[in-house]
Amino acid sequence: MINDEKSGLGEFSARLESDDIDVVCGALDDYQSAQATTRWGVDNPYWPLANEVRFAARELLEQPSSGRSHASALTVMWHLAEEGDAGLIADALESATDAGVREDALLAAGTALAAGEEPNRRLLALITTMVLDEGLDVWDRKNAMQALDDLDLPEVADLIVRVSESSELELQVHAASYLATPLRLRAHRDRVRRLVESWPEDAGWWADQIREAVEGFHSTYWKDTELEDPVLRKAHDELMFPLSDEGCLQAFATLLRSEDPVAVGLALDHYASSDGLRHVLEDEERTEAYLPEVLARAREVLRRPMSPAEVSALNMIGKRHAEPGDADLLLDVLTRTDSDAVRERAVWMAYGVLHEAEAKDERLVAALGDLIFNPSVGTKETAIRILADSLGADADGILLRALREGEPKVQAHASYYLVRTGGLVRHRAVLEEVAESWGDRPPQRPWGQDPIELIFGKPHSVHWEGHRLADPDLYRAHKRLRAPMVDESYHRALRTLLESDDQAAVGIALDHWWSPDGAMERGGEEAREPERALVLDRIREALRQPPSPAELSRAYGPEAKHLTALSALDVVAAQEPSLLAEVVEVAASDHVRQRALDAVEAVFKDAEEADLRLVEALGNVACDENVPLHDRVRALELLDESPGTNSVEPLVRATRCPEVEVQAAAAWGLVWDEVIEDHRAMLEELSANWPVEDAPWEVTRVRDMLNAAKE
Repeated sequence: MINDEKSGLGEFSARLESDDIDVVCGALDDYQSAQATTRWGVDNPYWPLANEVRFAARELLEQPSSGRSHASALTVMWHLAEEGDAGLIADALESATDAGVREDALLAAGTALAAGEEPNRRLLALITTMVLDEGLDVWDRKNAMQALDDLDLPEVADLIVRVSESSELELQVHAASYLATPLRLRAHRDRVRRLVESWPEDAGWWADQIREAVEGFHSTYWKDTELEDPVLRKAHDELMFPLSDEGCLQAFATLLRSEDPVAVGLALDHYASSDGLRHVLEDEERTEAYLPEVLARAREVLRRPMSPAEVSALNMIGKRHAEPGDADLLLDVLTRTDSDAVRERAVWMAYGVLHEAEAKDERLVAALGDLIFNPSVGTKETAIRILADSLGADADGILLRALREGEPKVQAHASYYLVRTGGLVRHRAVLEEVAESWGDRPPQRPWGQDPIELIFGKPHSVHWEGHRLADPDLYRAHKRLRAPMVDESYHRALRTLLESDDQAAVGIALDHWWSPDGAMERGGEEAREPERALVLDRIREALRQPPSPAELSRAYGPEAKHLTALSALDVVAAQEPSLLAEVVEVAASDHVRQRALDAVEAVFKDAEEADLRLVEALGNVACDENVPLHDRVRALELLDESPGTNSVEPLVRATRCPEVEVQAAAAWGLVWDEVIEDHRAMLEELSANWPVEDAPWEVTRVRDMLNAAKE
């Protein structure tokens, strides 16, 4: 693997050094494509050669633009430009005649300008000119402004303020977005507020974000509450919209140290939230000095019975800062509160207490368990998660009680966490009993997982999902198929379903046999072999029969049986040409026939010689007047594309059919070099009788080939 990576990097490096500009551009484009995927957490495999990429981009920018050379170079410079590249980027921007290249140059310019302590004055002047040029499109002017987003310079701020006075709404919004960062709002909040108030409600997503910035972070839990004390109100306003770090921290301390529980709650919310204190400070590390005082204040709040600020205190301490010694505080809070918000925060803080403690506090465990069975509490699912994650198998007693006594949603969460902690091995019978009581759908899917599948295994099937077999023996056999291991009991269950008279049972068995998630997942190809002959019989029967009752399949309706058999047929088609040929000829429906023809096409692609049985079946379909015309023509197309020479006889036979479309398709299959002369007389006679206008495309092509052969 390492050698492959080195080889790939060596090849990429050689492309960067090529004398062919197109090759170099292709390498730069590949780098950019790989860089674009990093947004999904994927590493750029070419990153070790970033310096070489940057050097190649510089060399292209030093030359006159050729094709996509400047576009490719500027695109990678968007990610890799350094302070010293500003001059080259300025040259490219100044000479750009293409709007796309100009946009790429502005992106690269933003990177280069942000990389230096002092911006390149020429590049800055070019961008400033573009921003102010009313002859340019609004889009171009916005792109130019965007190149300045990371520059905190007085002249840039003055420029953006000037643009904010434009009559163009889009330019106003973009200018306001520059001014609406926390530090810039210190100087421009009034201006941005006036702009926001002048905009229509439907000014767009960016306008909504700016409105939120102007409103500021009030709190997490106190949005509808106003402080009565004017000094505290002023401190809260300074905390939301500080003019300096010093003033902000002083306002925070004023609220935190006050005796007003709402003020304390506001301070705790601002410290706990990523949108609060840290967001508005220039030096957010200064908040760390306050952490001991904040935690002490939060615990003090919790010691005061029914303090209104306790929800903020619980949120502040949370899982991260909780300690085993906080158990008594939490027990008091859980005992006295009737607020779901307080309970929710207390439960999460309990997570931290239990996680940190070597010996779990049984009182706290019992209190969380009581929440699960309290009908008026809305934090049951969270309590289940925290007990399972903190206690593992030691939470079994509470979770099993939740299975027996809890409402269906609680059962679903309890079963999910029991399975997650290995409880399926310890309590399979109980879990299966509960899952069966839900019917074909779980009451809830914790974390997107179906607890029924977690308990019984998956897949249920492919085409019969949600169907429950009524016969107890068939139901037990289906349950066994879903279990993860393959042994004799697995094959016995598969045969039980395949040999039954229940269409859904047979379909479920076929799905498990052919699906990669079924037998193959459990035992590889070997797991399919013991029932192979029986499967072939069931495929044959299913594809001769009419569709299944619609009510048996929630997703596929009456097509379920045929789709199941066709999927199994796809697996065996290459090894069972006689079965495939039979299905092609005696298909129960047009859809079945079309899928069977698709299977023939796939078989022919991998074969050296077409099987005679398949060739004969295709010929019979082509000449069958009861088959739709497009299927007959498709059969002839497959004969034409079939490997080897076995298709000649059925193609000749099809030329005798009365339909021009069939004749022409068959004739087109006979005009290749080795065959055309043997059948020239017949083909010329057919051609003479075919229409000149509105004829199938094959007519023209056959006539052309006959004339070419004469020449």
